[in-house]
Amino acid sequence: MDSNLKEKMETLSGRIQKILDEKSALKEEIRYYQAENRELKASLNRSKSSTKNFPLNAEKSNIASENGSYAEKVAAIAKQIDVYVEEIDRCIAQLEN
Repeated sequence: MDSNLKEKMETLSGRIQKILDEKSALKEEIRYYQAENRELKASLNRSKSSTKNFPLNAEKSNIASENGSYAEKVAAIAKQIDVYVEEIDRCIAQLEN
């Protein structure tokens, strides 16, 4: 009976050691993802600050009207840029949540 108990204790000890090893690995993984999260947030903040310098809609319209024969092409490009900016804003909002 004593050897049976000793065997069970060794099995339990092995399981506990595996759980502790897994816990350490998970802690390390959490640290990695927290660091990655901080980097992504910093990158997002840099992107936000760089988009503040983007021309306003009125400025894009002025550019389109001043280009004469290319006015339609430039206006189409300005509209497409507006679509991209809105999509980027949605993506940024999703990243913030």
